[in-house]
Amino acid sequence: MISVLTGKGVDAIKEKLKGKKNLFFGHSGVGKSSLINMLFPQLSLKTGEISSFTDKGTHTTVTSIMIKVDENTYVIDTPGIREIDPFGIRKEDLGHYFIEFINFISECKFNTCTHYHEPGCAVIKAVEDGEITIERYDSYLRMLETIEEDILF
Repeated sequence: MISVLTGKGVDAIKEKLKGKKNLFFGHSGVGKSSLINMLFPQLSLKTGEISSFTDKGTHTTVTSIMIKVDENTYVIDTPGIREIDPFGIRKEDLGHYFIEFINFISECKFNTCTHYHEPGCAVIKAVEDGEITIERYDSYLRMLETIEEDILF
């Protein structure tokens, strides 16, 4: 977890970014540029204010840019997105793209488990036990709802 407001997690995240190309993406106005500014204050990326009407951030970044922040570290700030809809992934494979699920997937009763309703699902148990956050699991379920609509069998 990281917070631009409190500074929580900033040092840990900054350490994980070192020596890599790092892409920041998410919904419009969630604070991607603000987070990058907190991690790398020298960048002074343009940020918007929270709307008093919608209580949400405003769309500020309009193009993706990759910025070198040290010898081997880059950050890519992207415009906000409306939704994430991975193309070409089957429902039973989506869980493999959620790093939090990896330690639990092999413990599921069924090897085609979608981690939604199947009995003996280790991922659902991990969510219930607090080992996977409900926010990440909800994100997974939202993707699961729309996946495969674009695959031609």
